[in-house]
Amino acid sequence: MPKKINMSRERLRRAVECETPDRVPITIRLEYAAARWAGISFKDFALDPLKASNAIEQTYEKMGGWDAVDASWTLGTRWSRLEAAKVQFPGVDFPEQLPHRVVDYPVMTPEDYGLAVKGGLNSLATVLLDRLGKKIDRSTSEEVFISFTPIYRHWDEEKGVPVYRGGMVRLPFVQFSMWRTWRGMAHDLLKQGDKVKEACDAVLDEAITIGEKHSRIVGCKYIFMPCGRASATFLSERLFLEYVFPHLKKITEKLVQDGFTPRLHCDTDWEPFLQFFRELPKKSCILELSPATNIKRAKELLGGHMCLYGNVPRSLLSAGSPASVETYCKKLIDNVGRDGFILANDDIVPYNARFENVKMLIDAGKKYG
Repeated sequence: MPKKINMSRERLRRAVECETPDRVPITIRLEYAAARWAGISFKDFALDPLKASNAIEQTYEKMGGWDAVDASWTLGTRWSRLEAAKVQFPGVDFPEQLPHRVVDYPVMTPEDYGLAVKGGLNSLATVLLDRLGKKIDRSTSEEVFISFTPIYRHWDEEKGVPVYRGGMVRLPFVQFSMWRTWRGMAHDLLKQGDKVKEACDAVLDEAITIGEKHSRIVGCKYIFMPCGRASATFLSERLFLEYVFPHLKKITEKLVQDGFTPRLHCDTDWEPFLQFFRELPKKSCILELSPATNIKRAKELLGGHMCLYGNVPRSLLSAGSPASVETYCKKLIDNVGRDGFILANDDIVPYNARFENVKMLIDAGKKYG
């Protein structure tokens, strides 16, 4: 007897390869809204991966399901244990009613680019974590991802629902801009641009290796690439081509070569740079756009070359009506087309989103896609 096809996986495959599936695949990046709807505390959602997964699963079942889930159950553990950043958590640093927040703080100094050049990405991250009072060694991140594996298997094997986030590869420029803050990075570009570029070059291969290793541990081929701080909102074309694009190209080529699907998370304004994405691997990447980029224009430039993903606005999910969500989704599908497109919310479903609005996104995708 022929093996039954998992239609969600098949829809995603066809979308990534710029083909037309039986209907447009639907993905939801769901975080604290799921906690609110499931009646668990924001603290538990942030810091207990199993409770977070259970909350997402409750929403998945109540809404009739969609095609792929983001691994949002990993967020609190990653931010609290692995990220060199000051992070405040609900129920720990402030009352329960708000999501965690990342404090804009320059944990990295201008002199630390030399540490990156000399010792690499992990060595620098260890120094920065130590400054924040977080103790970590080279095995810690692997242990963390091993602890996530049973949840991935539950979704993928028991429920048959693809998880479309394994490891993560940040562009070196984006990573340094987070550690330095954007103000610090702007200063560095003016004062020591050559040192910034040297450090970015030095850590590139290691960043790819880490992201691939984490993805292999959890058994997920999708690798998340947050790119927002490299957009035209922040950089001129000259700076983008000098500090970002060569690395973006190399990362995506290596990931695709190794069997992974890059998720280029490109919030903020990318329209002036979209032309360059035609140089990235064809029919192999997902380009996640926010409403700050004209997705119809993106389809004109990249249709048949790259799968587009997006981009129902956060504001519509929290302050709109089901009818307005339905109208937006129908127009979005009509404008972008059913080939090489994934219908999704913009970035993260806001914590105060209305249940009926998010359900309408899903229902509209099934109806019009």
